[in-house]
Amino acid sequence: MLKKDIGPVTVMGFARYRIKGGVDAAEFVAAARVWQQEFLAAQPGIAMHCLLGNLKGEFADAILATDPEAFGAMAQAHARAPSSAALMEMLDPDSIRLTQNLLLGGPKQLPDGFSCVEFGTFNPKDMATFSEDKMMDASDRIENAYLPRFGEAKSHFMGRVDETTYSEIAFVETSGAAREICNGYLNDADCLPLLEMFDPQTVDLDFWHVLA
Repeated sequence: MLKKDIGPVTVMGFARYRIKGGVDAAEFVAAARVWQQEFLAAQPGIAMHCLLGNLKGEFADAILATDPEAFGAMAQAHARAPSSAALMEMLDPDSIRLTQNLLLGGPKQLPDGFSCVEFGTFNPKDMATFSEDKMMDASDRIENAYLPRFGEAKSHFMGRVDETTYSEIAFVETSGAAREICNGYLNDADCLPLLEMFDPQTVDLDFWHVLA
C-alpha cells in the first residue's frame, strides 16, 4: 500500500476490472506493485493507493488525492508511464469501470488500520425530495450512533460521483467485520434514514480486500 503524509484528501478514484484470460494473478499483483512504486508514488497530490481484490476474482484500485486537480493530473500522466502500459496490457479493457468520487463533508484524513474497503454506489430514490444535506445528516447519524459499536470500523466517507449518483465508502479492519457491519444496517434504526434514500435497484456494492 502507498501512503504519503501530505495532508487531508478530498477525492477518491475507484477503478474495478478483470485481468485477461491467461494472465497470472500473482504476476499482475507484482506489476501493480511496480506501478504503485514507480508511478503513483511520484505523483503530486496522490496520498494513498491500494490494490484490492474481491471474492469474484476481480481487482480494483482505490486512489485518494488531495484535490480533483491532482487526481486529474495523475490520470493524464498515467497514459504516458511505462509501468502503466505494462499494467494495462494485462487488463480486460471491456471490464474496466471507473468512478471519481468527490468526498462530501470536507477534507478527510487518510484511513488507517484496515484490510477491507466496502465500496457502493447508488441513486437517490426521489430526486425531488433528496438533498445532500439530508444525506450527510443521515451519514453523521450512522457515524455517531452505529459505527462506534464496532471497533473494526476505521473510516466512513460519502461521495458524489455525478449529479445523480452517490457513493458510500467504508474502511474496515477485516472483510468479515465489514460484511457484518453492512448487514446490520438493515435492522438498525440509526441506519434506516440513509437506506431509505437509496433506490435499491441502483445499488452496486461489494467488499474488497487489500492485496498491495
